[in-house]
Amino acid sequence: MSTKATIAHGPTFHLYHEIGDDRYVYLEVEGVPFQASYDRVVVPVPVHVWEHARQFSGVDLSLADATDDELRAEVEAYVDERIARYEAATNDRERAFASVIGSIGYGPADAPREEQVAHGMEGRLRRRAYEREVRAAIEQLITTDHSAA
Repeated sequence: MSTKATIAHGPTFHLYHEIGDDRYVYLEVEGVPFQASYDRVVVPVPVHVWEHARQFSGVDLSLADATDDELRAEVEAYVDERIARYEAATNDRERAFASVIGSIGYGPADAPREEQVAHGMEGRLRRRAYEREVRAAIEQLITTDHSAA
């Protein structure tokens, strides 16, 4: 089973994230020479690959500007839907399936609502903090990039 989440691809390249690892974007390019040393790799990226791939954002920063209230509303809506799916299940198999969906981020679907909301908020707050770090790193690169000068 592949753990690659494709951002862009073509016959000789693949730009992707590894599922669960959004700290890096990976680029595979076939048929090009490269230079590698202990702590450095140089891969020439064909211009047509670069022009195509750069159109796609490599990271989702949609939570970076979200307020706590917005995050809580999103989490509460998801938890309410989750509980409703669990309660609407007509047999043990459906209930088990409904409980598993979202359990990593929210806990079991039969847990108290506020417990699920608390778990969900922990995850969303961590994600927002990460997105803010990424955005700050991007802004730092922009302010220190003197290549256009």
